[in-house]
Amino acid sequence: MNADEALKFVEELLSEKGKRLNDLQRILFKGAWNGRTTKEIYRECANRCGFDHFNQNVGPELWKLLSDVVGVKVSKRGLQGPVEGAWETRSQHKWSDSPNDEESLPFDGYLKDALEAGLLWDEPKPLRESLDKMPEVPLVFGRDKDLEQLQERIFLNNYRLINVFGIPGTGKTILAAKLAHEVKKHFDYFIWRSLERPPALQTLIADLVQFFSNGTETSTDLSRLLHYLRNQSCLVVLDGLESVLRGGVHNGAYQEGYEDYSEFLKEIGQTAYQSRIVITSWEKPKEIARMEGENQGVFALKLEGLGELAAREFLTAKGAFSCAEGDWRSIARRYAGNPFALNEIATNVREVFGGDVTNFLEQLQHGTALFEDIRSLLDRQFNRLSDLERAIVECLVTGHEPLTIPEILQSLPCPVSSVEVQEVLQSLLRRSLIEGSARYSLQTLMTEYITYRSR
Repeated sequence: MNADEALKFVEELLSEKGKRLNDLQRILFKGAWNGRTTKEIYRECANRCGFDHFNQNVGPELWKLLSDVVGVKVSKRGLQGPVEGAWETRSQHKWSDSPNDEESLPFDGYLKDALEAGLLWDEPKPLRESLDKMPEVPLVFGRDKDLEQLQERIFLNNYRLINVFGIPGTGKTILAAKLAHEVKKHFDYFIWRSLERPPALQTLIADLVQFFSNGTETSTDLSRLLHYLRNQSCLVVLDGLESVLRGGVHNGAYQEGYEDYSEFLKEIGQTAYQSRIVITSWEKPKEIARMEGENQGVFALKLEGLGELAAREFLTAKGAFSCAEGDWRSIARRYAGNPFALNEIATNVREVFGGDVTNFLEQLQHGTALFEDIRSLLDRQFNRLSDLERAIVECLVTGHEPLTIPEILQSLPCPVSSVEVQEVLQSLLRRSLIEGSARYSLQTLMTEYITYRSR
């Protein structure tokens, strides 16, 4: 049992008791499972809390929580034994209750609950599907937790509108494709539409209505689309919403001719229906940010880079590499676990360095870590920023440490009000380019990119 499997298991146990881990507890759990010291683990989250809080509060609370859920005392040094023992006990109980593997329920945890509650069907339903540029579903690394969270929101929490957003290259499209592949059999209709070349909203509505009406209607009226979403079980994926958002501004405005997408998001977010709509984007639209919440039926998932173990699995799946143990950690951190960047690195190491990761890392000391395709991808995101966003991003790079709003104000080359800075920080957070709350820092890969641009 590796750290990701163990974390998945304990979170299933906790969810049965209505409890869950926070991000700091997850980081501590995985680090402790892998035998790292508390100080080593803390470096991953030093910008989120102080060491004393991490050591004196986060740790003791986590061990108490785990002790309660597995029924024996758990500590940092005594973690694997109790968890693996609980897993073995649960596995034996599961199979003793299911005499035939093929007859056991096809879902674990919350999906089993959803089935028993009548929210799912134990037999696949007839499915009509229409796919526009939906990618094939490859192996997906390190996304089990994200997939479980999205399925939980779809089936148990009844979220109707789901937004998966994050910096370019994190694998939003692939995750959406994997999600759709796993859940589409529980819907009557499944439609995937790429917004890479965005259609006018009326064209999109007519396309969806025509599909859901089996070709009997081509209405451009949003109310007709909502009618089908209410009365039929439909899964809709709209991939790449950033295409309709305007660049050069930080107020979340839309491109000319696409302003009605704002009202579209409001309507599908506020209307009750049995269908599910999944939208991917580089940034969280302001309408979704305003609507999301426990009782709003709207959920936004910020997709982060892969963790160290998942990054290693991702890279080793690309070929045979030779390296020291710490080299995987260096690459994962240098590239913020970004799957697109990791894929480029794996190709370069395999073709140029014969799979020698250590040699590759030595060469990085003499130049940039960003290859052309990575720079091109980040160029597209950087070019969307407003002038003030770019100025603040550059302040965060030159500051070399997380900055507060007063410190940012002092660093800017021209006078700006505190309110303006707050608005820009909000926009940069929605674009997944910065991290923090009271103190702000630039996302790791973007720091490398901005440093390269300034040379």
